[in-house]
Amino acid sequence: MDLRTLEMHADEFLNKNFDIGLGVPIRISKRMKSRLGAFQIKYRGNEVVKNEIVISYEFIYHNTEETILDVLYHECVHYALYAKGLPYRDSDETFINALGRLGISRTRTYAYKGRSHLYECRRCRYNFSKNIKGYEKRYICGRCRGKFRYIGEMTSQN
Repeated sequence: MDLRTLEMHADEFLNKNFDIGLGVPIRISKRMKSRLGAFQIKYRGNEVVKNEIVISYEFIYHNTEETILDVLYHECVHYALYAKGLPYRDSDETFINALGRLGISRTRTYAYKGRSHLYECRRCRYNFSKNIKGYEKRYICGRCRGKFRYIGEMTSQN
């Protein structure tokens, strides 16, 4: 799914359900690994400088259109409530009620599908995967304080 398609679906959804248009850009991020999507508000001091909806490239590449649209609509609800001056955070009752009314999934509904990187502790042989590369350069094992080594890349398709 490309950027224009995402923008078209988001604008249609917002017009139909909130009577507002898509007033923020949508960006597809190749760097976003820990989240599937986000409505971001960027501040400089106390002033809002930029708002945007960001969707993970890996998420788009490895998921169905239905799942992608569900996450996009979730982020659109964040934006719509923010634009109307209503509580828009995941834990806010207004936000949760809006998701329920529209039949949209809550946060952390979908498991990560995509590229992961395998690591192993050199000392205690503890194995695990992370969605980021370079983990072994920044962290040590919490079990034995040993160093990690990079094993390789894998693709998960849960």
